[in-house]
Amino acid sequence: MRDLWIRPAREEDAAAIAALNDEAFGTPDEARILAQLAKDGDSLASLVAHDDREILGHIQFFRILVDGRDIAAGLGPMSVSPERRGREIGRGLIKLGMTMMEGQGRQLVFVLGHMDYYPKFGFSADVAARYEAPWSGPAFMGIELSEEAPRNGPLTYPKAFREAA
Repeated sequence: MRDLWIRPAREEDAAAIAALNDEAFGTPDEARILAQLAKDGDSLASLVAHDDREILGHIQFFRILVDGRDIAAGLGPMSVSPERRGREIGRGLIKLGMTMMEGQGRQLVFVLGHMDYYPKFGFSADVAARYEAPWSGPAFMGIELSEEAPRNGPLTYPKAFREAA
């Protein structure tokens, strides 16, 4: 990640983040989710990786309620410019974002993502399977950040995901 910096996303980054997500995912759905999370105040952290010229990566963390308690986070969407994949940009975004979630007192983080990628960071489908969520299966993973984290319960996702599901 030489000559690459990570910082909180700013309002003027919105168009570049949307374009990056559209390119990475092939649809405008993720950009709509990001806009709704920001509008509803459900964003916990939005980070960008950049090289001083352009945004090369983005990660979003958002609130998830566990049995009605605001103690968990969701990770996603995360996107990296296709030309820059494989250069540890995603790793840097995840590591900083997870440190921020732990610093905010989040007890759990959930992700719906690549089964070969997220376990490298400690995410497990076994952890997520204990919770009632809109998603299930091996691509739905969780990680406990605290020993006090509840071991089960219903997850309530923000409106941005309920409308997209």
